[in-house]
Amino acid sequence: MKLVKTLSLAGVIATVAMAFAGASAAFGNTETVVLCKSPELACESPWPNPTTLTGHTANFPLALTSIGTIECEESTAEVVLQNELGKRPVGHISTFTLEGNCHLGSTACVVTVNELGGASAVHGPNPLEAIITAEALPLEGGTSMHTSANVKCGAFVNCTYTLDGINVVATSNEAGELTLEANKTSMTNSKGFLCPKTAQMDAKYQAVDPETFEPLTGLYIES
Repeated sequence: MKLVKTLSLAGVIATVAMAFAGASAAFGNTETVVLCKSPELACESPWPNPTTLTGHTANFPLALTSIGTIECEESTAEVVLQNELGKRPVGHISTFTLEGNCHLGSTACVVTVNELGGASAVHGPNPLEAIITAEALPLEGGTSMHTSANVKCGAFVNCTYTLDGINVVATSNEAGELTLEANKTSMTNSKGFLCPKTAQMDAKYQAVDPETFEPLTGLYIES
């Protein structure tokens, strides 16, 4: 997904760092999330504000449509996260790329990111989870930017999708390794020619070091 990638995030998010607090979500505020370096009940070692997170696909990103599956080899998303204690985190998807062979069956596809919007997060229903939502990024003058991407496959499929409202589930293990997953999440077709009636994003990202692409540790979520 350059298309699929836009998420992550987003963010990709989300690009965005969530993981386990070492305690039930019942003990925290579900509307506030902070990224912490240690699994502390009360975060005393938060990551800086802002914090930039890089997510890389742990499997191939997929765009599932009514006419087949659009598949690309890998995707990277970068999110700048406002990481403040006691506040609902918001982020800007600053980078979203898709590399490798993109195709719909045997037909080659070109995926182009048009705009990069924002994302926000709340604590998930489980202690090890947070829910990240792609949304419009407010700009000065009352305007906004939306995360959107165009997919063109051969001479017929040419569609632009907006990812506002897509939810990504963020989880981590005990080492604080963070994964972000969109599971057959519906995307909005904003315009295009001969576009599939349905389109879904199905992708899994892992938070990595942007230089080595090795998984990062010490990404814990608290609320």
